[in-house]
Amino acid sequence: MEHEQYILTVPILLAVGIGLYFSGAVSASFLNVVALSVFLFIVALLLGHKFPFLKYAILATFFIVTGYSLASYRVLSLATPTLAQELRPTNITGTVENVHLYEDGKIRLTLRDTVIMGTEPLKLVNVRVNKFDEMPYKGDKVKLRAGLMPPPGPSMPGDYDYARQVWFQGLSAVGYAVSTLEITEKNDDISAGISQMRQRMAERIKAQIPGEAGTLAAALVTGIRGGMPDALAEAMRNAGLAHLLAISGLHMGLLCGVVFFMARLALSLSPKLSLNYPIKKWAAIIASVAGLGYLFISGASIPTIRAFIMVIIVFLGVLTDRKAISLRLVAIAAIYILVTSPEALIGVSFQMSFAAVVALVIVFERFGNDFMNKFRGDSGFRQKIVYFLIGSLFTSLIAEVAIAPFALYHFNKIVLFGLLANLIAMPVMGSWVMPWIVVTLVLMPFGLEKIALIPMSWGLEVIMATAYWVSELPGATLEIPAIDARALILLVIGALWLGIWRLKWRFAGIPVMMVGIVLGATYVRPDILIDNSGKTIGLRSADDTFSLSRTNGSRIVRDRWRQRYGQEEISRWEYETFAPQNSEGRELSCDALSCLYRPARAEHLLISLVQNEQALTEDCQNADVIVSLVPVEINCPADHVLDRWDFYNNGGYAIWLPQGEGGDVRLENVKASRGDFPWVN
Repeated sequence: MEHEQYILTVPILLAVGIGLYFSGAVSASFLNVVALSVFLFIVALLLGHKFPFLKYAILATFFIVTGYSLASYRVLSLATPTLAQELRPTNITGTVENVHLYEDGKIRLTLRDTVIMGTEPLKLVNVRVNKFDEMPYKGDKVKLRAGLMPPPGPSMPGDYDYARQVWFQGLSAVGYAVSTLEITEKNDDISAGISQMRQRMAERIKAQIPGEAGTLAAALVTGIRGGMPDALAEAMRNAGLAHLLAISGLHMGLLCGVVFFMARLALSLSPKLSLNYPIKKWAAIIASVAGLGYLFISGASIPTIRAFIMVIIVFLGVLTDRKAISLRLVAIAAIYILVTSPEALIGVSFQMSFAAVVALVIVFERFGNDFMNKFRGDSGFRQKIVYFLIGSLFTSLIAEVAIAPFALYHFNKIVLFGLLANLIAMPVMGSWVMPWIVVTLVLMPFGLEKIALIPMSWGLEVIMATAYWVSELPGATLEIPAIDARALILLVIGALWLGIWRLKWRFAGIPVMMVGIVLGATYVRPDILIDNSGKTIGLRSADDTFSLSRTNGSRIVRDRWRQRYGQEEISRWEYETFAPQNSEGRELSCDALSCLYRPARAEHLLISLVQNEQALTEDCQNADVIVSLVPVEINCPADHVLDRWDFYNNGGYAIWLPQGEGGDVRLENVKASRGDFPWVN
């Protein structure tokens, strides 16, 4: 094992421990885990250099246990109360914490210090507001009448848990206003001033640049994406340019890079300064200060803070004459985030951003020097342009490949022409749009931002035109069915093992990745899904298409199921043409009381989907599985019986049917899949 690479394994081992905690696979008290961690550390110290292999094994276990304890402590240290059950419209007063503007002019408010009639005060509440006479700002005290509900859980067992994400953000409930918003007290403190400044900056930008370019410019400068047309956001996603919409590592890196270059260029114009003083370090300090300002102007979101930390680490490398970009510095940044916010590990933002960064740094360290020497050498201007285009294309390719497994797991979609879109958009973003953003921020205090916004809009028009063009190409996106979480974990572990180590044993990561690919390709999705309310049922037919008992239920659930099954559209059952199978010509036959389902992949099973209690007596005698939307209050001899009370207590269900003769029916419910955590009601 290479001594200088030990630090690279630390964030990976911490991540393993954090992942074990959130998976619920291991349950242990915080004090016991801390005691074990201390014990392992002491044992590793006592071993010294006598038993190196054993020492490293114990240290590895120590970091895994430490990761588990960090996640456990993080959960224990937070006290986010969650609304226990739905609350009908009632009077609410609170202080505005955040404002999100929708394209249709409506807003979503995050309120703190709430006083709610009918329940105890909650920490943070999200409320969608349709009517308001005056735009509220952060710090304003408001009054309205709204209905509230607990943050929704997963749409199916093992799916994305929105309630878990917002629990760590302190959100206790979500809801909708049924009255006009009333501002009872305006706030003028400094925090409100910063928030109002951001909103007014966004309004000024939109006033100077009308249309879609204005909303995109406001998002890039202030981080406020409210009002962005859904068509533009969808086109950016389908073209692989969605990373431009959220201020993160790309924007922070480009802005600081532009400021660094401009500051160093300006300082180098003075021969006295350039010959006698470290102007490169001065430029790094100036760029760091600019990055700090951009952090606050853009809203200081968690991804932006992470990006700022990475930038500061790079500039610290410049100030200390150390290598500015290395896996060691990336590992330090990852350790900091995992220690301070362990829950970041299970978020798609952390996963995709670090996947791209790690992949780029690994490739840069292995092959970057030779390429940069060619770029900096005596080659002519045309050759340098070619090298630049090749470098941009190769960088985009690496990033796209690195984030592809995560995009597939979380979004069930692969963007096929992202390389083409990024090859056009990224040079425009880096060399044209971002410098004008810097100039805009400099000129805005003087009211002269239009000078910079107009040329900036030209570049934004190119980016938007690229997004629309690429997203409309035939086969621009590929919908892929869900893969197993184990497949993603093995792919990540194998790729990290292959990329981090330098010795021959790194090739052991290849078979690990191959196993992950096989698991992903052979993952069997549920044959039957029932939503959390027990009102919508989905069936996977013999040809793997997925259809619903109704299409007027929750749009969010419907869209999520469609994504998980890799379908562009999802429709209602077509009983007359539903995969002919039995003697009556259908897998599925329905009447006014129930539907009988005999799946092609398990012909020996009969499943009854009961909608009226009058069908229970007969169907219970004949069916192997009963899925009832009404309570089952009779003795039902079926092998598996799910009724309305099961859905009320356990949420939605997923059912896997045996393949062919033999085998057992497997059931999972949402509540059990979420584990025993505070965000689970």
